[in-house]
Amino acid sequence: MRKKIINCSLIIGLLLSVPFAHAADLYVQSVRAPIFLEPTLGSKRLTESVKGELLKEMDKKGDWYQVDYKGVNGWISRLLVSTKPPLGKVSILEETEEMLEKGARKRASAFATAAAARGLAEERARISDKYKVDYEGVEWMEALKIADEEASQFLQEGMEK
Repeated sequence: MRKKIINCSLIIGLLLSVPFAHAADLYVQSVRAPIFLEPTLGSKRLTESVKGELLKEMDKKGDWYQVDYKGVNGWISRLLVSTKPPLGKVSILEETEEMLEKGARKRASAFATAAAARGLAEERARISDKYKVDYEGVEWMEALKIADEEASQFLQEGMEK
């Protein structure tokens, strides 16, 4: 009789622990990630999480995770979350002081030299005139720094229109 009670207790304990074993940690990878009432984009938005926040996975249905976020139970697209925390920003350009002109070509290619000798240089020059590179403009664009808050506000204003 005692063995039956122990066995029943173990079975009940295992059955009750299954939902907790299924819950996994998910991290928001997107700047903003809406949490919906149903697993569809047209569903009512319950709340919104931001990049790096921790969500508890409760269930999975296709491309959607049912999550618990600050006491709110809803659905989030799997494209917006990952089991690993998001990485910090990495920019190769910020680590180098090299000017763009250094990477530009200095000598004409063998093809251009041969074409010029055959009298084809004028036509080639007209084609290449359309594609002038503005290195100063590229450097100016790379120097722009946009805060995450400013980008979020821009996106929000665009979605409201």
